[in-house]
Formats: sequence, C-alpha cells, structure tokens
Amino acid sequence: MVELHGNTRAICRDHFSSVTFDDPELQEEILELFNQQVEDFDSTLSDVVTSEVLRGVLHRFKGSARGVGAFALGDALEAGEAQAAVGAVPAMEPIRNQIGLVKLDLQQLKAASTFLAKIAPL
Repeated sequence: MVELHGNTRAICRDHFSSVTFDDPELQEEILELFNQQVEDFDSTLSDVVTSEVLRGVLHRFKGSARGVGAFALGDALEAGEAQAAVGAVPAMEPIRNQIGLVKLDLQQLKAASTFLAKIAPL
C-alpha cells in the first residue's frame, strides 16, 4: 500500500478547514465530538463480541476519522476492518499508534484554539 499521508499531521489542517468552512465555532464543536469518540474507542471495543460487530465499530470510526482529516488513522482502521471482515483478529497496534498521534494533534489544536480565542478582538 502506498503511504499517502506520511507527510501530513495526524489531522490534515487543509481538509479540516475545508469541511468546516473555516468556521472556528464549528471546528471546535466537531473536534470535541471527535475527541470524545477517540476517548470512547477502547471502551467500545471491550463490548465487541463478534468479528461482524468489530467490523462495524471500525467502519464507523473510520468514517469519523476521515471526516475530520485523520487519514492515516482512517487507513489503519480500514485495514483492521478488512481483517475483521474475513473473521481474523485485526492488528490493533497500528490503530493504537495512530490514535496516540491523533490525541497529540487534538491537544495541539485545542491549545491553539484557546490561544486564538484569548487574543481575538472583542
């Protein structure tokens, strides 16, 4: 597989800005929702009992990840989804590695958002 996202951050800023129309309030709301999904991912996995359910969980999270521009995470989730589709246990390490990078990026985005809100003209 060709690595298309090796030179971007965990969350592609250009994509995210485009899909949120550069609206800071919308961006903050979407990032909060996505951050909650990231945080809930592990607990969601603990409830999975079949490979079909796992495939669905990975598929939904993949859509959310790609929607905000976390393309490498989306790719890792897609690989896991393909493994689950044939009844195999997906390799979770690549997914967890990408989640770690996304969490760091979310922290940076939140810090930048807080800073910009403080210096914005009233």
